[in-house]
Amino acid sequence: MAREEIKRKDLWKGLNNVTQKDWIKVAEKLSLSIVKSNSGTSHYLNIRDPLNPDADDIRGLITTLTPNCFKQANMNIFLRILHFGLEKEVFTEDDVWRSLGKLK
Repeated sequence: MAREEIKRKDLWKGLNNVTQKDWIKVAEKLSLSIVKSNSGTSHYLNIRDPLNPDADDIRGLITTLTPNCFKQANMNIFLRILHFGLEKEVFTEDDVWRSLGKLK
């Protein structure tokens, strides 16, 4: 499914091979916080607003990373990160693609 807000549709189609480790690298490159879930399992990670890393404050949550990412989950994660970056005016779609290693 192509989304109107996505400019690079060719890259959008290839989000099926992105892993949790890849998303962690994306978060690090974009200076986002990575926080382990408080819900009993360390396999789920939250990507959070670096200005609000408190795991108990829902307002800082950008997205949750599951251990096994499939294409639809990756698309949702990408959109959540992109919307955060655009809303806060801290990074663009191309920045997210670069941090995933899909764009030079």
